[in-house]
Amino acid sequence: MPPKKAKTALESVTATIDGIKQRALLQYTQEEMEAQQMSLFDVAPWSDDQRAMPNVFARSALFTIRNKTAKREVRQGAVIFHAGKDSTLTYTGIELRAEDDELVWQQVMEYAKRQPVGQPVEFTLYELCTDLKWSINGRYYKKAEQCLLRLKATAITATSERLGRLEAMSMIREFQIVARSTKASRCQVLIDPKIVMVFAGQHYSKFQWNKYVELSPTARRMFDYFATHRDPFPLKMEAFRLICGSDSDRPKKWREQTNKACQELTESGLVKTTFVAEDTIHCER
Repeated sequence: MPPKKAKTALESVTATIDGIKQRALLQYTQEEMEAQQMSLFDVAPWSDDQRAMPNVFARSALFTIRNKTAKREVRQGAVIFHAGKDSTLTYTGIELRAEDDELVWQQVMEYAKRQPVGQPVEFTLYELCTDLKWSINGRYYKKAEQCLLRLKATAITATSERLGRLEAMSMIREFQIVARSTKASRCQVLIDPKIVMVFAGQHYSKFQWNKYVELSPTARRMFDYFATHRDPFPLKMEAFRLICGSDSDRPKKWREQTNKACQELTESGLVKTTFVAEDTIHCER
């Protein structure tokens, strides 16, 4: 019994310290972060074979799984679904999708994670497509560039008890291609300091990239949500549909799609098991 009490006390102290650190980080201004040469890695470190996602994004419909052939919606200050009752997200920009935009954004965060806030990071479209396991050709170069442009043209407001209110942050603050059409051509990206803040206080999930990048959009969005919980609570299928931003109106078809995603996610090894029972998705990490 005594060791258990000691552990509980230690956990309490650790949580208090983490809370203090988190509040301190959220009070930093962009100028202070730049002056101290802070990077995303200082706030949310993850290894090079991993990628990371802020929980506030992972539990929302920020990235959808709508059909590739469906025209992307243009949203203006739209409230997007969030599974947590304490968080609200509004989104302005062209609809982002899990099939491509989500992966590109995560890879850009990987490139930028050790770069001091306020300083651009550079990479080639060849490097980006290689790391995404996309084909190396003009079609996929164009696809990658279009994703980067969509991510730049975004404005998100996040409100929660932890964050307070973060106004008009962009998934990517600046993007341009330097020396286009030459052998020295490179993408130059600047990340938004406010995006760094949504990772603060260990409120993010990290995962093995080589497995994650192979998932279908539906299985990926399922993992996004369950990865935010150490011991995942069961998730209603309708809530999952809303997290996916799916416009499916056929319950039987959505159940089949969800079952398939459960099987895929289990086989990936990213979770121990996940399955559907009645109208609820269960997951064991």
